[in-house]
Amino acid sequence: MRDVIFLVADGSIGQMLLGFLGRPQFHRSLGCGPFDFEPSDIIPHDRRDPGVYRDGPELLRIYQKTHARAVILLDNAWEGSPGPAKIHDDLTRRLRDTWDQFAVIVLDPELEAWVWQDNPQVATALGCPADFRETLARSGHWPRDKDKPPDPKAALDYLQRKYRDLRRDGYRVDRSPALFRRLASRISVQGCVDPAFLRLRDTLRGWFPGETL
Repeated sequence: MRDVIFLVADGSIGQMLLGFLGRPQFHRSLGCGPFDFEPSDIIPHDRRDPGVYRDGPELLRIYQKTHARAVILLDNAWEGSPGPAKIHDDLTRRLRDTWDQFAVIVLDPELEAWVWQDNPQVATALGCPADFRETLARSGHWPRDKDKPPDPKAALDYLQRKYRDLRRDGYRVDRSPALFRRLASRISVQGCVDPAFLRLRDTLRGWFPGETL
């Protein structure tokens, strides 16, 4: 039996997971014990966040015979969202009927919150200058007294617009799902302070103890 099945709302979240879990000795970075992981353990929902909220627990039923644990990851920022607390509580209640070990991770507001840290590897992965932090501070997208931008997606959109026409200088901010895989493979796990990421990390540490950072 496989260790964990991950149901995600879209390919970007799936790519971010692949970036974290595809690192050599990835469990050491996360501070947990080793566990089996293959890309096929990540299932993107074809109707994104609303689809996961509507029928995610039911879709996961078929994996009870193949996987010991289940994780659902979805954004809070979608039209009609009832809010992160209700999303979490509703999905938890429904999963409890069929899974002994599971986790619901609601990214608030969305995946881009996991991207941002003041780290030169972020600039490399994004394809923007190393002083991106100062650029976002001057534009108001990332105030200097904040750990991350108040609107993470707007900050990424701003950099994309700013540098998309500067390819001659070697800068071209990518917004494809592969961007999130590159970021997750390079950024510091210890530097990621987003609450949703920390819940995922702590869940994996609880399920697979054995390593410390």
